[in-house]
Amino acid sequence: MQYFTADLHLAHPKLAGLRGFGSVAAHDAAVMAALYRLNPETDVLWVLGDICAGGIASMESALEQLTTLQLPMHLVTGNHDPVHPMYRGGQKHFADYAAVFASVQQVARTKVGEHGVMLSHFPYAGTPDRFSRKSFDQYQLPDLGMWLIHGHTHATERRSGKRSICVSLEAWNLRPASAEELTAEMQLR
Repeated sequence: MQYFTADLHLAHPKLAGLRGFGSVAAHDAAVMAALYRLNPETDVLWVLGDICAGGIASMESALEQLTTLQLPMHLVTGNHDPVHPMYRGGQKHFADYAAVFASVQQVARTKVGEHGVMLSHFPYAGTPDRFSRKSFDQYQLPDLGMWLIHGHTHATERRSGKRSICVSLEAWNLRPASAEELTAEMQLR
């Protein structure tokens, strides 16, 4: 079974507080507990960006925690991931990420139910987003008709447009969304 999540923000003091945790350790333990429920024998996890706070120490902590999962994982990078191409020299972190993830890419494509879907950290270009920055514009995909699964917005709403679903932890009660749940969400139109 495929699972999708975004905005883990491990080792991120500000996000731990915003999510109501008294410490980074408590936040990270809760986020990781949901991931430990996945079955390494049958499940694959797509992480759609922002595994950490953005700094190198946070990146190292997040990668170390994620290595304990023993689960096939793919990463679509986000703006808080030092490996994202928006950062000059981001490629120097590629080996660190590749040691944890089966693939590391800026965007991806897969199938969810009967639908081909695009995977990106960012919502479609033009989607209202309180975290929007001009520097992100060149990394946002145009809506050309495919479903988009994304993160970044930290919205509690799962739908972010006609054909897009947010898998930020806030939208899914701090847990990953299954392909079955996303298929059901797509059928709501």
